[in-house]
Amino acid sequence: MKASVCFVFAVVCWFAAQAEESPKILTLSKVMNELNKINQGMNKRTTLNSPTINDLEDCCVKSALDCFRAKVFYLSVTDAKLKRSQKIISHELRKSVIVSVVSNCKPEEIQKAQCKSCDSYKKVDSQTFVQNFQTLLQKVSSKRS
Repeated sequence: MKASVCFVFAVVCWFAAQAEESPKILTLSKVMNELNKINQGMNKRTTLNSPTINDLEDCCVKSALDCFRAKVFYLSVTDAKLKRSQKIISHELRKSVIVSVVSNCKPEEIQKAQCKSCDSYKKVDSQTFVQNFQTLLQKVSSKRS
C-alpha cells in the first residue's frame, strides 16, 4: 500500500513540474496536428506570401505568426473537415498561452526590428508555406514563456 502511494505521489509531482509548459505544448501540438491534416489534403498549386524563419528576428515572431494564422485560410482545401482544421488553427494561435510567448518585445524593439507586413513576404507554394509554418511553430515551442 505504501509503495503505491509513493508512486502516485511521484507521478503527481512530476505532472506538477511539467504543468508550466504543458498548455503551450498541448496547444502547439494541436495546431501541428491540424496543419498536418491540411497538408495531406490541400491543393499543392496555391501560392501564398510566407515568412521565412532563417531571416526572422525574435521581435518579429509575433507578426510572422499572425501572418501564418491569417494566411492559413488561403490554403486551398475543399473538404469540410479541413476547413474546420483551418478554423481550429486560427483559434488556437489566438490563445493567451501562445500570444504571451511571442509577445515579449517592447514596442520600440519591434519598431527597430522593422517587421515586414504579411503581403511583403515572398510568395511560395503551399507545401513550402506549410513547412515554414511548422518551422515557426517549432521555434515558438522552444521559447520560454
